[in-house]
Amino acid sequence: MKSLPNILSVLRIMFSLSMLFAYNSPAIFISLYILSGLTDIADGFLARKYNAETNLGAKLDSAGDFVFWAVVLYILFDKTDSFRNQYILTAVVITAVIRIGNIAFTRIKFCQWNIIHTIGNKLTGLLLFVCTPILIYRSNSPLVFIILVGAVAIISALEETVILGVSKTYNPNAKSIFSLWIP
Repeated sequence: MKSLPNILSVLRIMFSLSMLFAYNSPAIFISLYILSGLTDIADGFLARKYNAETNLGAKLDSAGDFVFWAVVLYILFDKTDSFRNQYILTAVVITAVIRIGNIAFTRIKFCQWNIIHTIGNKLTGLLLFVCTPILIYRSNSPLVFIILVGAVAIISALEETVILGVSKTYNPNAKSIFSLWIP
């Protein structure tokens, strides 16, 4: 049971990569997409429930998140017109630069390749998770919704930068910048 969270993270990576070959078939794509989301939720839940949190598990979870969102971004660029809008493209590029910078900063400062699981990052993930199928399979998505998701993504990425900058030790489960000062 202790290895189940890691197995789920590896499955998420496999489901995510499989989405590359299935996005022209909505039923298969959505099935893989939902399975990826469920394994993402289940791996962390089970790791905490069975006290099976490990450095390897945190790395696999971060790798699973990275692969999933890289695949989703590729599909969104390939399948939708949303990213032809300069404001949306700018928000995506800014967020990606900050996130990649955070990963590099984490590696340099803490000698790890990880992403912090803040509430803001989880909210961003949830909004993107809900938004992605709508963007892929609906030709005319509401711009205000896309802007909201972009703003939350940029703010959560900047929050992670602040946490990394002021933290003396690495805590992948820091909930927010406020958790640094409130015990």
